[in-house]
Amino acid sequence: MRSLKKKISALVLTSLFASMQIAMANFEGVDVGLGNDFGGSKINNATDGLINITGKGTGNLGLDFNKNTHINWDSLNVGKNESLNFNAVDGQNGLTILNTVNKGMTNVYGQINANDGIAKLIIANPNGMLFDGSSFTAAGDVMLTTKDLSNMKAEDLSNLDLTNSKFSQIYNDKGNIVGIKIENSNFEIGGEYNIIAPAILAANTAINAKAVKLVTSNGQDYVALGTANKDAFYPGVELQAVNIDGDVYIETPTGSVRTTNGGTINGNVNIDSNGSVALNYKNNGERLTVNGDVTSTTDGQMSFVRNTDVNGNLALTSNDGFVDIGNVSVKGNADLKTLGLNDIHDNKYNNFVHVIGDTNIDGNLNIDSSQNIHIGGYDYDTKQLADGKLTVGGDLTAHAHNGHVMTTIDTSADKISLKSDNYNVLTDGKATLTANEYDFSANGYIGGLKGYKDYTVDDVVIAVMENYKQINNSTDPAYINIAGGTITGINTPTAAYIASNGDMTLTGADAGNIYLTSYGNDVNITGNVHADNITVGGETDKLKVDYPSRDYNLTYTNIRDNAPVQIKGDEEITYNLTNGTNGYNRGEQIKGENTYLVGPEGPGGPDIPPDPTPEPGIDPDDNENVKVLRSFENQSVNLTQVYTPVAYAADLDDDHIDRGIRKNVDGSVTVVRAFPMVN
Repeated sequence: MRSLKKKISALVLTSLFASMQIAMANFEGVDVGLGNDFGGSKINNATDGLINITGKGTGNLGLDFNKNTHINWDSLNVGKNESLNFNAVDGQNGLTILNTVNKGMTNVYGQINANDGIAKLIIANPNGMLFDGSSFTAAGDVMLTTKDLSNMKAEDLSNLDLTNSKFSQIYNDKGNIVGIKIENSNFEIGGEYNIIAPAILAANTAINAKAVKLVTSNGQDYVALGTANKDAFYPGVELQAVNIDGDVYIETPTGSVRTTNGGTINGNVNIDSNGSVALNYKNNGERLTVNGDVTSTTDGQMSFVRNTDVNGNLALTSNDGFVDIGNVSVKGNADLKTLGLNDIHDNKYNNFVHVIGDTNIDGNLNIDSSQNIHIGGYDYDTKQLADGKLTVGGDLTAHAHNGHVMTTIDTSADKISLKSDNYNVLTDGKATLTANEYDFSANGYIGGLKGYKDYTVDDVVIAVMENYKQINNSTDPAYINIAGGTITGINTPTAAYIASNGDMTLTGADAGNIYLTSYGNDVNITGNVHADNITVGGETDKLKVDYPSRDYNLTYTNIRDNAPVQIKGDEEITYNLTNGTNGYNRGEQIKGENTYLVGPEGPGGPDIPPDPTPEPGIDPDDNENVKVLRSFENQSVNLTQVYTPVAYAADLDDDHIDRGIRKNVDGSVTVVRAFPMVN
């Protein structure tokens, strides 16, 4: 984007101007009869490239050129139902036509046309321009600018840096910023369409061009010039409900960029701004659609993208402010970055990244922030957290260098990596992370936050984010909730609290204390896991630990007596069963209770001897063996028959004749018909 200056300058850096004669001789003082309701249109003089004027006073004016030409207008206006036509004649091609205006704003309510022999058409009016309900058609490049080019010589134009040279004026006599305003209009430009002014507004307008370049550079400081009145033209670039076919380049070394009320851009969007950027922040329910990539770099306080569909990649970089996206859909990858050149500000416009609302990223989402990262809904009006959801089709990586990583909405991705170099990785204790793999790293506490006394969880979350205070541990911790999967890393010198709604595997850690809970599911600890202590909550169904060089103390709950069991880091782990034998549930525990088991390897099946070889003539089903009758819940017994609650029964007789008579293990006898086992 920094090369835009060269691209803009190239519009006038042409040897064609070398043949332009600066001496004004022909068509002096000609009133062409256009725009009489707005001050008229009058040519002061023109170089000899203008050879003919047709249609004077008819409202359909034609200007014929056979050379590069500079027309100096006293005033230039085009009324409704009028047209101004620039025509290259005598077979001429590649002509450059420069129009400079001395007095008054240029008002265009009609048509401006340039045929295919005009390669570059430039209109320069330091007093500003208004296009309202107009149409503009040109086969080549078009430039509209409020820079004063009236006294430019050929050699001056070839060396002019349009992006850095100063405007002759920025405010008009009413205190409004001088700019170029386009409303309810249509532009069909065969080449590049360039607008250079302190303020640029396009509303309800359609633009079709190879590229649209909007530049507010002026080499001056708006603040030093004072504040315009409340009705002043917006300083920078504003696009309201604009439809653009072509790539868009916006450069605002002073001023800001914003789009409002939706619109469609069929091309890439590139923004380089020293001010703020707000894409569709105010939208009246309308979405902005960009059928291409969006790339924005800004030095301003904020960079917003809201209610926007990006059918490409999204890359937002803030050098000294915050990045905020919400209700955004991105078909490609999204990269959000704050550099924090001036560290933490007292005015709260700090260098954090905020992902809010319902946002979908089909590719990878990479967040790299010098300060906080907040993935969660936020209402700027009420200053409260709001609902939302983040869905990432690829990997989510969030890295905060000098701030917290906070999640307060449900978030899903293939892989989730949350890292804070100096602070914490936190949630509100309610949001759930869903991924195949997770990686958590912080210099302090990894876990959830709770409310206390008169402070809600939202209050605590906001206070933590605003005050940049490290939490080394929590006296009343909450958990980061995950949906299940593999945790490849937990890195913290203090404590981490992770709760899973599905089976959970921990394969990597370097931590102080780790607290894991899996609600009625399995926990598997394996691989390169190091910690002082790992505590597994009482709700876990099955616990397996198989890393041979274990150096942490392991604590889990024995469900038979609800007592904690601790295995020291230097103790050899063997199967420690809280119920059953060989790791198999004997069906004796109360419904809802679970079985813990820990050890280096998984259990084998129960030792069941094979059926003896049957005697000749004896049915194998009559062999002496053990029959297993299960409970009502698993429906392995016909419920119309007599039921025995005892799990094991054996043949009563010694003659290998099965008549449905069973002697129970407690010595009683029950008559029951056996049915095949149902898995």
